[in-house]
Formats: sequence, structure tokens, C-alpha cells
Amino acid sequence: MNTKNAFFGLSQKNMNTNIRRRRVSRRMGQLALLALAMASPSGISAATIWTGPLFSFTVASGANPNLAANEDRLTTHDWITRGPSLGIYNAATEGGFSHYISPADTAWADGTLANYGSLTYHDWNTWAKDMHGSPQATVGVPAVLHLLTDDIYLSITFISWTSGGTGGFSYLRSTSVPEPTSFALAGLGAALLSLSRRRKQSL
Repeated sequence: MNTKNAFFGLSQKNMNTNIRRRRVSRRMGQLALLALAMASPSGISAATIWTGPLFSFTVASGANPNLAANEDRLTTHDWITRGPSLGIYNAATEGGFSHYISPADTAWADGTLANYGSLTYHDWNTWAKDMHGSPQATVGVPAVLHLLTDDIYLSITFISWTSGGTGGFSYLRSTSVPEPTSFALAGLGAALLSLSRRRKQSL
């Protein structure tokens, strides 16, 4: 009787072990397919959110806006700088500041990246002067900057603004977060898929 009970107990244990192995294998297979899908071009573009470490950018009063060191080159389309007077502009496409246009290819809103999708965006002139009264009044205001061509959202907070015809400003902004390369994702997917197959063969 004891031998019979032991036999059935061992069989039940083996059955439970096999079930657990199948579940693990199935889960690993799903992860492998997900990794491979992420590595494959989908043709669907989505907004990019920059949540990387904060970067401090400063243009000193009287600085030459035509020098690369005085341009915050966020992307190939957006180089933020400022001349000796007026507002900031996009040196990648503009030679100077234009009211209610500059910086070209950008949109601005009060708020944080946590709710970037529900914010109301404006050109910088409207945001800084019409909404806040002056560029100086935007110092310390948490904001979100939308780079239109590349569909990138980043956090930005001005920490200084110099008036009096000498230019100069500074801000803190978020940076991009490096994404896994397609080769790394494909390698991960292949490894998981191979491991899943080996586990199935051992069952």
C-alpha cells in the first residue's frame, strides 16, 4: 500500500513539475517573440520622450550666437541660441529672432513630461511674453518643449535670463535615453527562443 501511494505521489510530483516547465517555456517563448518584434521595424512612429539626466546649457551675455559652443544642438533640426537682444531662435534654420515664430520648429507649454500629451503648446513668444508677461518671468517655471520635426518632448526650466541688450540665458533640460539597438534586441530574442526550445526538448 505504501509503495502504491509513493508511486502515485511521485507521478503527481512529476506531473506538477512538467506543468511548471511548460509554463516557463511558454513564457520564455513569448518574451523571445516580443524581443524580436521590438527589433523589427514596424513602420509606426511614436513620440519620443527625453527623460534622461538633466543638462545645463548657458549662453553668456555678449556671446557670439554663431559659434557652436553657444548653440544647444538638440537635434539636426533644432539649435537653440540667442543674440545680444530679443528672444531665442533656432540657429539651424534662422538667422535671428522673429516674433511669434522663433525658435522655429518648437512648441512650448507649462507642465511636466508626466502629462505632456494633455498640455497646450504655443510658440515661444506667446508662451514667454503673452502668457507669463516676459521671458524673465519664465525663470523657474517647469515647462515642456516639443521639437516638432522629430516629435521629441523634453522637460525644460529656464534658470536665468539677461535683459538690457546683452543677451544671455540659461536653462536645465532633460536629455535622451539611449535605446537598445536592434542587434541587441534580436540577440536577446534569439537567445530566449533557443533556450525555450531546449527546455521543451528536455520535457
